Formats: sequence, C-alpha cells, structure tokens
Amino acid sequence: MALHLAWTELESDLDLLAIHVRDFAASKPFLQSPANFSLPDECLLEGLLSRIWQAWSGFCRHCIIKSCVGTVDAAGLAIPGLPDAATEAHVSGAAIRAKKQLPPYWGSPNSQLRSEPTWGDTDVLSLLLTRLRPANSPKMLAAFSSAHPRAKAVQVIRNGAAHNHAQNLHEIMTLGSAYSAFPISHPTQAMFWVEPRSNDFLITHAIDALKDAAFVAIS
Repeated sequence: MALHLAWTELESDLDLLAIHVRDFAASKPFLQSPANFSLPDECLLEGLLSRIWQAWSGFCRHCIIKSCVGTVDAAGLAIPGLPDAATEAHVSGAAIRAKKQLPPYWGSPNSQLRSEPTWGDTDVLSLLLTRLRPANSPKMLAAFSSAHPRAKAVQVIRNGAAHNHAQNLHEIMTLGSAYSAFPISHPTQAMFWVEPRSNDFLITHAIDALKDAAFVAIS
C-alpha cells in the first residue's frame, strides 16, 4: 500500500470514530462530572478510544516499515528502500533492536509481532526514525513531533483505561492543565475535557491533530 492510501484509510477510520464520539456527547445533556457517565458509557468509550489508538499506531507502523522497504509518497515520488530492509519482517526486527540497543540494528527478521515497539508512541517513533533513517525520515520526524502532545494525551488516557490504577489516573490528571478539565473517576472521562483554543473535546481535537500530522508524514 502506498503511503497516500494508508493516510486515506486512517482518515476514514478516525472520521468514523469521531462521529461516534460526537454522537455520544450529543446524547448527554452534560459531560462535566463523573456522575454524567454510566458503566455502559465507560465501556463504549473504552472501545472507541482503543480503536482510535489502534488506527494511529497501525498508520505509524505502516509508514515506517514501508518507507524502509521502499514505497511511494503522496506526490507519487519514489522513496527508495534501505539496503538491509529486505522484507517487512526485517524492518520489524530492526525496529525492535533499534529501540533496545546500539548498532547493529539490521539482521534476522522478526516473527513475533507482540515483540514490536509501541508504534503510536511519538517518543519511540523519533528514536526509530533517527536510528533506522529511511530516506523520508526528516519529514516523518517533523510530522510526528507536531503530533506529540495530542498523541501522548491519547496514549496516556488509553493506557489508563487498559491499566486502571491510581498512578495512571494521576498521570492523566497531569494532562488537565492544558484543558478545561473536570474531576474524573475513570480514565475515559478525560476524553471530554475541552481544549480551550478550539473549544473542542480533547479526543476530537487530538483526532484532528493526528490526521494533520499523518498527512505531513506521507507528503
């Protein structure tokens, strides 16, 4: 899949998920307190949040792997593959080693997808691009850097929902200074903090930022 097609797929997925988030918000008279969220609400939101994170992570993985193997950008220009990036599995193995150790990164292919790094983590993306250095790495580094605050917010809330304990909840609360925030009792409720400049929800504002960064990455 060329990079532009990957972006089109991401845009479609995130737009659909944003519609479900906004439909949920429209069904609620107020979203300013934990009392406004029921258990079924939290379960629904946890699923939407997970899908948003999966869509972003899958896009980032595709961009880095295909850029290393060789692909085409949104303008139709060829991105030459790296000499050692014979297959997707070889890039996967190199990414695992690039996150964990000093060179050499290239070697045997990886067959355990669960061993791969967290592709949506912008700190990890910066490390991988700096070490693996596909031809379009400067553009991707700039793009993922621009998405960093919003991608991190989604990641922190998603991790808090997946591993719901006091320390993760505290980490989520530290995000609140950048938003018009209300007290929360479950991580997913932070999705509806308001970004003051756009007056949009944290999660839908983040979706827009991820789409914008993704388009820069493939351009």
